[in-house]
Amino acid sequence: MSQPVKKCATESIEESYNRHMPIAAKIQADFDKALKEIFADMSPECLEPFAAILLEHENTVMNKETLIERISSKMGQVLPQINESFFVANDVGKKLITLEVLKEKFEPYKGTSWNVHKLTPEERTRPVRMRLMDSSIRFIEHQLKSQEKKIEEAMAKTKANRELIQNIQNDRVKLYALMQQQSSFYKEIKPKLLDQHKKLIEKEEEELK
Repeated sequence: MSQPVKKCATESIEESYNRHMPIAAKIQADFDKALKEIFADMSPECLEPFAAILLEHENTVMNKETLIERISSKMGQVLPQINESFFVANDVGKKLITLEVLKEKFEPYKGTSWNVHKLTPEERTRPVRMRLMDSSIRFIEHQLKSQEKKIEEAMAKTKANRELIQNIQNDRVKLYALMQQQSSFYKEIKPKLLDQHKKLIEKEEEELK
């Protein structure tokens, strides 16, 4: 006898569904087998009312015995087709698999009493408290999103101000370098300017003599 497949604690719903898939074909096969057994055990007397109706309302040359055999043969062909159509049209296989998955999933709750009148006040109010908690969580999430948006705006402004300060600092460095350059140039030409100025004064004095 084959051992049942053990479910894994971390098994997903899809994996559980796939594991139970063979049950659909098995149940349909059992259903077909049961129908065949029912008709195999059915005596001609069971089909006599059907034959009588056909003899009364249909223009046929067959006698009752032949008609009963024809009905039995026809029903043996049609009923498996009806059974197949029933399974396909109503998606019975998928529903059977889903039922097995749900039975397995809710197995830990087997034997649990769902009588509300036997629940404690805390248990009765738990759904309401959970909804309130859910509302509180959504409110907090909304507040967090609003704060995140404000933080992003503040960070954007801070970044812009930081860039402005950096640009000012860069300009100051450039200006300082330019002033240093100008100062060095002035120091370099200062003696020459003083010498030229001195020569001009001496020349003017000589012209005045």
